[in-house]
Amino acid sequence: VTFSVLIFSTYYLNSELNFNYYYFVLLIFVGSMFSLNFSNSIFTMLLSWDLLGISSFFLVLFYNNWDSCSGAMNTALTNRLGDYFMFVFFGLSVFSGYYFLSFSMFSSYMSLLLLLTAFTKSAQFPFSSWLPKAMSAPTPVSSLVHSSTLVTAGLILLMNFNNLVLQKSFISFVLIIGLFTMFFSSLASLVEEDLKKVVALSTLSQMGFSMVTLGLGLSFISFIHLVSHALFKSCLFMQVGYIIHCSFGQQDGRNYSNNGNLPN
Repeated sequence: VTFSVLIFSTYYLNSELNFNYYYFVLLIFVGSMFSLNFSNSIFTMLLSWDLLGISSFFLVLFYNNWDSCSGAMNTALTNRLGDYFMFVFFGLSVFSGYYFLSFSMFSSYMSLLLLLTAFTKSAQFPFSSWLPKAMSAPTPVSSLVHSSTLVTAGLILLMNFNNLVLQKSFISFVLIIGLFTMFFSSLASLVEEDLKKVVALSTLSQMGFSMVTLGLGLSFISFIHLVSHALFKSCLFMQVGYIIHCSFGQQDGRNYSNNGNLPN
């Protein structure tokens, strides 16, 4: 997915003056996500988690207008709330003297901190507002952020610590949050006019579905759905980006005619 997005970025943004800056920040974003997936210590996970949030902020802010500034601030502040939960979680784990792989001994409030961290990062209800707002970023960034990287980080975190999260007292909580996310994102997509935001709300619905699957205790099925969604949704975003690019930046879906061109 990353390789395809990098090639698509060359086509989509080759006329931008600060294209090298964009490519540099995008590579930092991708590298931090890889580091988060393969980290085996608290330090590298916290470093990767912070780099992921900072680089996503600058990517959403790329166009330097009021819309991108609003989207970047919404994304950064919502994810920073999740970062606080994560810092408290790992801080208490180190303070309590537990090692990285012994989280099954933690109490229920530690599990709740981990769940809140994942809900903010994966845009679950009630922290879902940042995902459509992040559509202010260039379409190649949206293709990467909303398919296989930033929005999936919370689910990946829960899958890594599923022995801690999937307790009897929290399975129903995860299931209900996923159902709420699916329901409200589907309702919002019915009245949305922006073509990119419709695809973003579709991503939100699919993240809710993965959360429901995880709440049912089917971690492997949730992971398979996450991978298949990443491949499909990145292609869908690039197709939408191609339509927008050929339509001179027009994103309002009501202005497209039946043959895919803008009306006179």
